[in-house]
Amino acid sequence: MRPAGRLLVVLLSAALPALLPAAARAGGYDTPMLYSARHMGMGGTAIGFVDEPSAIFHNPAGLAHTGTISVTGDISVLLAKVRSSPNVIQQDVESNQTVAPLFLLGGGLRLNEIVTVGLGIYPIALAGATYKYGTVEDRTRLVFLEASPAFALNLPGRVRLGAGYRVTYASVERFQGDPSEPFLDFEMKGLNWLGFRAGAQWTPVQWLQLGAVYRHRTKTKVTNDSGTALRLRFTDIETSFVLPSKAGLGARADFGYLGVAVDGEYLLNGQNKGYPLVGLPPPMEGQPVARQEVANVFAWKNELTIRAGLELRLGFVRALEHLALRGGYVNDGKTTNEHYPSSFGTPPGPTHVITGGLGWRGTGWQVNAAFARRFGTGEVTAADVNDPSNQVCRFCGTAGKLPYKIGVTGFYLDFSYAY
Repeated sequence: MRPAGRLLVVLLSAALPALLPAAARAGGYDTPMLYSARHMGMGGTAIGFVDEPSAIFHNPAGLAHTGTISVTGDISVLLAKVRSSPNVIQQDVESNQTVAPLFLLGGGLRLNEIVTVGLGIYPIALAGATYKYGTVEDRTRLVFLEASPAFALNLPGRVRLGAGYRVTYASVERFQGDPSEPFLDFEMKGLNWLGFRAGAQWTPVQWLQLGAVYRHRTKTKVTNDSGTALRLRFTDIETSFVLPSKAGLGARADFGYLGVAVDGEYLLNGQNKGYPLVGLPPPMEGQPVARQEVANVFAWKNELTIRAGLELRLGFVRALEHLALRGGYVNDGKTTNEHYPSSFGTPPGPTHVITGGLGWRGTGWQVNAAFARRFGTGEVTAADVNDPSNQVCRFCGTAGKLPYKIGVTGFYLDFSYAY
């Protein structure tokens, strides 16, 4: 091979890792502050007591609680910023504010005293951020969208069982460089048809509700005909993303006007061992063209998320008897590995979420609003990223003087109706 040919092969081999979406190394894809306003007001607790169509997301057994016809709609907006050190030149920098509008639409139909069916559509997970350095933009965006038909059974002994079939759509966007001449520029999309979620609820006594739920792992392959790296055009690119399994338990107890709820979720983020990115480089004159494959690095850890919430119903004040005040807290455990930090997601450390909300319940309907604030930091040292045992990760973040940091603010509004 001529020297010029060897140099081009080296450059192309270096270009392929640049296609790897840095969000894929974020601290887990599950955002611990999603739907709906009623539940986020109480720290996102729902597993044991959800009784409207957002149950398709939280615990499909809750569909058995709903009326003959029931609908739920939620609109959410997340405002997020992260601080990181994307590379040795850009250190301790803050991203632009990311605005993520989200939604949940769900409906249920009771077929008889035992069987209820439903359908829900909602984004289920996301990651990403945007940095700007002069005229250069560095952007990653990853979204999982889910559609889930579900059913639930009302059984003797105040036991409810439910299951949902999940179709998952994944989309990733990666851009780096000047908008007029990008260094990286690609999008990949894909579908997974093999997901499911199953759950149970039990009301042993009138004032106590218990629940359990399990979501099975999905692996979604995303592809595109082409993508740009090193200002060169690669073709037939693909990789895979895993939305891991998770299991949860929940309980709610009501004492007069006061309700108390606790949920625990165990996320098997260690299932994200990483899948290579594969692509076909541009042809070289007189040389065979072979697909390039580059390993991705995750090294995530399993984690535990704990949620707690309170609800005070103001039934003791006649003018406010339909009003409920809510508050909650979420502790989301560490899952990102400080040896492979990401500049586009959760830092390598635990995060915390403080929530509050209120709701008004009418005859057969309710409207709720909520607010949430997530925050957390994680230390990344030179010893972490330069550990001789590390796998090669050319596009992981680096160590700066300040810890990596995340801040997310969420606003939620929902409406439910049951007939």
